Amino acid sequence: MRFGIDFGTTRTVIAAVDHGRFPVAVFDTPRGYLDYLPGLAVAHQDRVDFGWDSLPESQDALTLRSIKRVAGRLAPDDPVPGWNGRDAALDLVTNYLRFVQSMLLNSSNLVIDPDEPLEAMVAVPANAGTGHRYLTVEAFSRAGFTVIGLMNEPTAAAVEFAFTNLAETTRSPKRYVVVYDLGGGTFDTSAVSLTGRRFEMLKSEGIASLGGDDFDSIILDAALERSGRSKDDISPSVLVRLLEMCREAKEGLTPNSRRLLIDLARVTPQMATTVLDVSEIYARCQPLVQRTVALLDRVFSNLAGYGIDVNNPRELGAVYLVGGSVHFPLVARTLRRLYHRKIQIASQPQATTAVGLAIAADPEARIFVRESSTRHIGVWREADDGRSKVFDPIVTKDTLPTDGQPIVVERRYRPVHSVGHLRFVECSDLDVDGRPCGDLVPWLDLYFPYSPDLAGRADLSRVPTERSEALKTEEIVETYAYNLDGTLTIDIENRSRGYHRRRAVPWKAGAD
Repeated sequence: MRFGIDFGTTRTVIAAVDHGRFPVAVFDTPRGYLDYLPGLAVAHQDRVDFGWDSLPESQDALTLRSIKRVAGRLAPDDPVPGWNGRDAALDLVTNYLRFVQSMLLNSSNLVIDPDEPLEAMVAVPANAGTGHRYLTVEAFSRAGFTVIGLMNEPTAAAVEFAFTNLAETTRSPKRYVVVYDLGGGTFDTSAVSLTGRRFEMLKSEGIASLGGDDFDSIILDAALERSGRSKDDISPSVLVRLLEMCREAKEGLTPNSRRLLIDLARVTPQMATTVLDVSEIYARCQPLVQRTVALLDRVFSNLAGYGIDVNNPRELGAVYLVGGSVHFPLVARTLRRLYHRKIQIASQPQATTAVGLAIAADPEARIFVRESSTRHIGVWREADDGRSKVFDPIVTKDTLPTDGQPIVVERRYRPVHSVGHLRFVECSDLDVDGRPCGDLVPWLDLYFPYSPDLAGRADLSRVPTERSEALKTEEIVETYAYNLDGTLTIDIENRSRGYHRRRAVPWKAGAD
């Protein structure tokens, strides 16, 4: 059975492929029947609980509110902060997805044969780095799912938009849709072309840590200020319950709401019920919304290179609002003021990505998706003078792959140093001199023995690097393959001597 699974910060939503329909799974939970599973985890002495059952009564329990947001910042083998060494990031996500699988099989409205393989099309934020992509695919695989594809979340939303409006988009001049995806922990905006059933992600921008969680935190800060309390006085588990309460209050807001009731006493009797002015909350949240608008504007400003006339409203299908946080009235109000009637809020903002993934997973839908790279990936290497470093971009942002094939890049050179120390970096932008800037993530240091005398050395990090003109007789070939799942394969070879080192996926033990 095939599924589209949106592993989200606040919610995990699953849509099934069912003979041309894409129903969203509904789960039997302690809070009734709900169409999502929360990203909550609580560690007890002998076990870890996930989902609604995990919300603790004990103030001392170790608690994580947004598993995806916490783990997405880490390398797969990194310990999870505040988790007392219980799990590395990959283990935490794997165990959570095992819980998701169990709920899908045993507590959902979908009828699934226990022996039937669970094939999943999964998604990551468009701005996700290589490590986040690897962690996602590996965790789903370890949890018992067969991953049939990895897609950027805004592209999945664009697939749902086009499929829902198929008759209109195929008989009109609409050429593209711009997805505004504001979830619980991340923001992405992408322009996706609409040509028949072919979808190409053209431009994308994002913020790795901005979403509904941040609005919740602002609301809680305001409520605690009114109560004369501080987050420093509150245990982590109580803080999680207070933030969940603020999320529920936020999601109950309507465009006409003027007051926001935060019943702090429901969680801690020592605190009082607080009434907040909604306009004050909006004023505090407005700078975050403006950051998203700036990136939306950037996407529009860069579309001319694709032959798109952004001043022709007939070419734009919509500015399509998806993600649970677009329910926050401030978001839609701000965007409508700027884009007027072109704003379209998805009918199921929280489920749009999962449904789009399910559509893409259905062979009968005959969907073709091609996505550009969403981050620059490059390497700092020694300059010829031996005294400075130069940055070499391997894959540049917005590069589109050839249909169905990875992007392959090759570097050939004659070395002058005994050891090559390559520092690989991902970043959201390059400055005017071509150096990495913006959201920057160093993710791999790799050493290669240019000198044949060092070819058998396992650890080159402690070997002094020496300059030698004699090494110019050695031919070094670096081959990089940027794969369709967003990971990078690195192969470095001394072509003259026939030895090489290969890194298939980042952070995977034994990959060298």
